[in-house]
Amino acid sequence: MNTDSAYLVIAGSTAVGKTDVAIRIASELNGEIVIADSRQVYRGLDIGTAKPTADERRAVPHHMVDVVDVGAAYSAADYARDAQSAIIDIQARGRTAVVCGGTGFYLAALAGQLEPLDEGSGTEDRARARSRIETIPERERHTALAAVDPATAARLHPHDSQRVERALEVYLLTGEPMSRQVTGIYEIRPHVAVWLTRPRTELHQRITKRLAAMLELGLEAEARRFFDAGLSPETAGLDTIGYQEWWPFFAGQCGRDDVVREIDRATRHYAKRQETWFRNQGDYRATPAVDGFESVLAIWESAR
Repeated sequence: MNTDSAYLVIAGSTAVGKTDVAIRIASELNGEIVIADSRQVYRGLDIGTAKPTADERRAVPHHMVDVVDVGAAYSAADYARDAQSAIIDIQARGRTAVVCGGTGFYLAALAGQLEPLDEGSGTEDRARARSRIETIPERERHTALAAVDPATAARLHPHDSQRVERALEVYLLTGEPMSRQVTGIYEIRPHVAVWLTRPRTELHQRITKRLAAMLELGLEAEARRFFDAGLSPETAGLDTIGYQEWWPFFAGQCGRDDVVREIDRATRHYAKRQETWFRNQGDYRATPAVDGFESVLAIWESAR
C-alpha cells in the first residue's frame, strides 16, 4: 500500500486509551488527528464525551471536533464527507492523517465500506423501521434478511448484528434490497486500521475511574445546562450515555447514585458492543493498548 495516500486508523472501545496512543503516533509521524466520534462532533458536549483537552489539541492539531450544535442531525454520510475533506487537506500539506475514534459507522463510512440509507428518510420513518426490526428475535434477523435480500445476507456473517440490522433497515425504508442500491457507489479508500484492546476487567475499571473524573470535572452541571434549556434526552447529541441518564434525576424521579450506576452500566455495555463491531471487521488488526504506540507504529511502517 502507498501510505502517502492512505490514512491510519486507531480505533477501539470507549476508555481503552485511544487518545494517548493517537497523540504519540501523530507526534511521531508529523501527523494530525481526525476524530471519529459521533458525539464529539457536537459543541458543548465536552466532559461527557471525553473530548480532547485544550492541551491535547495544542500538542497535535485535531479535526472533526465541535462541528455542529446540539440538536442538529449529523449522519455517517455527513461525517465521511467532512472527514475526507480534512484528510485531503492534511495530506496535501505533507502530513499524516491519524483517524482516532470508536464510532464504527463513522469509520466504515469514511472508508467507503458503509452502505447508505435513503437520505430522504426522516427520523420517524427510521424509528418505525427500528421498531419493526426489534420485533424480530435477534437470532432470526439474518434469516429475515435472507428472505428479502439474499445477496446481502450471503456476504454477512449471521453474528454481524449491526450490518444485518442495517440491511434490514435499508429494505424497510426503501422497499428495495441493499444489494440493488449500493453496487459501485463507494470507492474503498486506502487505510491502515488498528484496534486497541484491553482485558474486559481492566477496561471496566478504566470506565469507572474515568466516570469519577468526569463527575469531578462537572458532568452533572454540563448535563443540567441542557435540561434547563428545555432540551430532552431525545435531542440529537443528548441521546447518548452520560447525558440522557440525568433527566430522571433532574425531574426528581431517582437519586444521583442511581444516575452514576446507570452511566457506568451503560458505558460497559456500549464498550462490549464496540468490541463486537471491531472484532467482526476484517480489516482491523487487534493489538493490546498497553503496547499501542510501538505496535501501531510497526503496523503502519510495515504497510509502506
